[in-house]
Amino acid sequence: MSDPIIELIKLENGDIALRHSDAPDEHLLTINFSEQIRNFLEFDQMEVARAMVEAGMDKYRDIQVQRIEEVKEATDSGRLH
Repeated sequence: MSDPIIELIKLENGDIALRHSDAPDEHLLTINFSEQIRNFLEFDQMEVARAMVEAGMDKYRDIQVQRIEEVKEATDSGRLH
């Protein structure tokens, strides 16, 4: 069995949702742009939402790498408690 695909979709109400392809009714994340921003972005909403999700995932990865480095430094120096 393969892992489910994570996809970004536009909902009927105009929101953009991140979900597993095998669980279409369970959204992992929902992005709601105001009407003003929807008008401003026009056809670029999905690209902006994709960039927002990618930036969030990149930041999460950076935080995890930093935590691993901090634990390693604390362990190496004997300060782990």
